[in-house]
Amino acid sequence: MTTDILEVPQPQQSAVEHDERSLHRIHAFVEAVITGYRQGKVSLRKMNEVYRGFGEDFLTNTIQGHGWRKPFGYAGDFLMIDKIYTHHTAKEPAFQVWDEYFHRQAAPQAVRNRKEYFKQLMRDRMIGQRSFALLNVASGPARDLAEVYADLSHPQQLHTTCVDMDKHAIAYAKSLNLSYLPYINFVQKNVLRFHSEQTFNLIWSAGLFDYFDDRLFVTLLRRFKDYLKPGGEIVIGNFNQDHNPSRAYMEIFGDWFLYHRTEQQLVDLATKSGFEHWQLSVNPEPENVNLFLHIKTSRN
Repeated sequence: MTTDILEVPQPQQSAVEHDERSLHRIHAFVEAVITGYRQGKVSLRKMNEVYRGFGEDFLTNTIQGHGWRKPFGYAGDFLMIDKIYTHHTAKEPAFQVWDEYFHRQAAPQAVRNRKEYFKQLMRDRMIGQRSFALLNVASGPARDLAEVYADLSHPQQLHTTCVDMDKHAIAYAKSLNLSYLPYINFVQKNVLRFHSEQTFNLIWSAGLFDYFDDRLFVTLLRRFKDYLKPGGEIVIGNFNQDHNPSRAYMEIFGDWFLYHRTEQQLVDLATKSGFEHWQLSVNPEPENVNLFLHIKTSRN
């Protein structure tokens, strides 16, 4: 397989027509590679050759290249997530269509929906609260948190603990939340080694548990129970086993593998963690690609 088909054509009649034609060519190539991979004709080793054929400029300047290079050592790093949040596109015209193709996929749209889901959740849960304690686990770029604080008339109402193992993510998050740092405690630690004497109204973790197998999922969720205030809530995000049209694209083109789970699997894992069925509910975001397991400590 060659990379000739990946050469993005130059605009001819109009930028819009050019973009649509280019997007169709990219989509055709992506589908051909996915089909070849499933038939055993394209290996991940072959994908490495394909990416080298793109050239260093492509790998450096596109979201696609960022995902493959993993400059911070892991898939779905804080900068990748923030580029998705901000609908980042390359400055170079030849690469912009690739970023646009990326952003049109269901999974990036679901990640953007995840941010809005969190913001709405915080608006709902903070109604009537003079003081609210949030534990944000695997907080990443924390752009969603900055937008929550920006919406508050009295940001001192919200006291947040952000846990992330990546020092680069924490530095980036601090820069985005500069105006709210008096109300945020950033903790650089692997969450499996994190312990808290503090209790929280809400524990939010949208992009972590689908990196965990079932054993680690249950281990951490059991621990979270001890960190909740009476009437508190845990919300866990996980990619949907039953619906993710982007899964093959993520795995083959992004080398980004997650534990996808069904609604029932999330409920089963929560009950194995010691919670009762009446405490549990599962909601999707609009794309139905991300599911959110809600665990409440009271019936109200």
